[in-house]
Amino acid sequence: PVDGHPKIKSFLDIERHNHGVRFALHVVNTGNKSVEIDFPNGQAYDFVVLDSLGQTVWRWARGRVFTQPTQIKYLGGGQEFAVAENWTNPPGPGTYTAVAMLTSTNVPVGERTTFTVQ
Repeated sequence: PVDGHPKIKSFLDIERHNHGVRFALHVVNTGNKSVEIDFPNGQAYDFVVLDSLGQTVWRWARGRVFTQPTQIKYLGGGQEFAVAENWTNPPGPGTYTAVAMLTSTNVPVGERTTFTVQ
């Protein structure tokens, strides 16, 4: 459970393929009541890849422009919200850490998983 939001669970799927890595962040409302998730702008999530030294080697949101208006996502009881992006052409073999997060101001969701690229 996320601190302050015991009815929210999240997990990160990582799938390696020929041209890179696919990241999917899943956020599930395990309760019966709807949850309001507030975002300060058009960016609802981000994915970051860190190398073995903790340096950022890829960030999905880098260089992107997002709308300024706030947005709200309602997640009903039992519903799932999922986002996914691809990291194409990683720099080379190695061990990396994927960090996936919602950019929400009221529901702090973040997952971190180590994976390898061969």
